[in-house]
Amino acid sequence: MKKLLALILALTMVFALAACGSEPAANSDAPSGDDVPSGEAVELTLTCNGTDQGNDTRSAKRFKELIEEETNGRITINIINNDQLAGGNMTSAIELLTGGGTDIDIHSTSIISSIAPEAMVCTMPWLFSDYQAAEDAFFGAGGEYMTELLSTKGVTYLGAVHNGFKLITNSKHPIEQPEDLAGLKIRIPGGDFFMDFYTAYGASPQAMSWSEVFTALQQGTIDGHDNSISTIVSNNVQEIQPYMTVSRHTYEAFTWMANTANFTSKLSEEDQQLVFDLVEQACKEVNAELVAEEEELIAQCEEENGVQFYRFTDEDVETWRAVITDLIEEYKGVYGEAACTAFGVQ
Repeated sequence: MKKLLALILALTMVFALAACGSEPAANSDAPSGDDVPSGEAVELTLTCNGTDQGNDTRSAKRFKELIEEETNGRITINIINNDQLAGGNMTSAIELLTGGGTDIDIHSTSIISSIAPEAMVCTMPWLFSDYQAAEDAFFGAGGEYMTELLSTKGVTYLGAVHNGFKLITNSKHPIEQPEDLAGLKIRIPGGDFFMDFYTAYGASPQAMSWSEVFTALQQGTIDGHDNSISTIVSNNVQEIQPYMTVSRHTYEAFTWMANTANFTSKLSEEDQQLVFDLVEQACKEVNAELVAEEEELIAQCEEENGVQFYRFTDEDVETWRAVITDLIEEYKGVYGEAACTAFGVQ
């Protein structure tokens, strides 16, 4: 029954996209927020990539609780995770959003780069000193930049929740020095920067959709990948990857977005502001939980799965960063001054 439902939903989205075309949905006859009566009942479809335990899904569930309680059920949220509507393909999920097939979507910044390459600026190596600095950026100057950037794509930026600082996992050996990456097949989510980043260390980066990663790791098609500890554990990667390096080499956020045409035609201005406010509240509440859980998850992997961890020292960061100094300068030029200034890239 679940498979049948997923198939029906997927076909519905395909027909919706065919009708909308590949450009961001727009309808000059659709009502804007100030034309939508306050108090109207509405259901919004929210899609994301994570499992039930994923950071994106957790923040979605919290938002659903908050807004349904605040509106006494007048606004309801239909959460569809695991990218079910996109057949597990994250890029297709972004296309569904821009085509108007979904109302709200949560995906990593590296996936958003398929429509807005400059969004990758926030993944620059060792950019944020800690989680608070990252949160402040996405709800401050960086968030303002994302608002402007995504508005040209028919998308409204709503906020962001931690995906997290990334660790490097692999099945071969501990990774401590840059040369330890040489020859390893490392999965990346996509994007030129991650491709060039791992190539600089002698690895063989492999772009792959997240839905394929566990099986590829299990079968040895790839040797390793990088991800936050929360994503690693929520997908049981620690069961098949015995070596992990706490490098914190890049940070990713799960970015909350809305299809602008749907957002402004379905919600009054008052309700739009309520969504902004409650997304921020949900994200910050879940962020606090995630930060508190991080060390517990690492300890869990050590004790229950026997994972061997190596933690970068300040000296390690300097050594690794020295290898990619020229690459960082190159990509500062690619992303542009406005993006770099907004996210504090030096």
